[in-house]
Amino acid sequence: MSGERVRIGLVGCGAISELGHAAAFRALEADCRVVGVADIVADRRARLGDLLDVPEAHRYPDATALLSDGPTTDLVVVALPPAQSAEAVTETLAAGARVLTEKPMAAKPAEAWALARSAPRNRLGVVHNYRYRSDVRQAMAHLRAGRIGAPRFLRLERPDPGHFAGAGAEPDWRRTGSVSGCLLDNAYHWIYLAEELAGSAIVEVGAVLAPDDGTANDLALLTLTHARGALTSVQAAWCAADAAPVIEVHGSRGSLRLTGDCGECLSSVPAPAAESDREPAYLAMYRDVLAAVRADLPFGAPAARCAEVLEVLDAAVLAARTRRAVPLTARTGSAANDMDEQTGSA
Repeated sequence: MSGERVRIGLVGCGAISELGHAAAFRALEADCRVVGVADIVADRRARLGDLLDVPEAHRYPDATALLSDGPTTDLVVVALPPAQSAEAVTETLAAGARVLTEKPMAAKPAEAWALARSAPRNRLGVVHNYRYRSDVRQAMAHLRAGRIGAPRFLRLERPDPGHFAGAGAEPDWRRTGSVSGCLLDNAYHWIYLAEELAGSAIVEVGAVLAPDDGTANDLALLTLTHARGALTSVQAAWCAADAAPVIEVHGSRGSLRLTGDCGECLSSVPAPAAESDREPAYLAMYRDVLAAVRADLPFGAPAARCAEVLEVLDAAVLAARTRRAVPLTARTGSAANDMDEQTGSA
């Protein structure tokens, strides 16, 4: 399908679909078009359908209707809460469609591993959008060039006043859903980013979560030990009224400070001027995804990476409960090997 516009079906019309996915689709309208949308809430599918110029006849109440009655698609994007994602992804793959799914695509590692093993790499990908932040892309260029030496200490700390505001049937699933909490919703991103920035898999996890009574946590403090010796501090919170994020990588010869999406990476070591490109992460991600789909190549993050991140989060829950660091086994090469395998320049 070289040169043709990629035909996209969108399952889930919540806030992230509107602010992240749809914004990218509209910016890349020369390369893609959304041919169908699905959501249980009529107002949400109407809003996204109007935004993306989807005919009313191609707006459906669920993935089943989109897949059985909808137009032909080249890619189906699943953007549902994690408690619902695995079922929708399974159904969509069974219908023969390529799937790009929001993270996490399942609630537990076993579910994610089952999905990862059920589909070829060029049929299933996961949204790891932080990889495509402009400051992260610049940081990765510095690290690949060896400018600050081997990473030794990473600070990935972003306390927020609350969770991302959702929309639709379950706007507060991040706090009240059966699968919820800032560990899953926010710290998830910092886990895969820690492994990629350090160039090394996580092999031990320490954690404190609050509250620790089984309800959705709104504070997660993690210490991560990497296979090559680096240490990462992760802080995620929904209880910080006024806090500034600290995203830093400290190496044996220098340091990097990341200023945010659409921002830049500042280096303590003199380096060539960074690329001026500061486009939003979802837009940068979809440039790679659409090119890969056209060429029938792998797209998004590997589903196995989602499963690995969920294993780290499970270890964090156990570490918080036992108040002891939890070792992870058989992961010493996974993250470093995956970095170059993932599609694109992020």
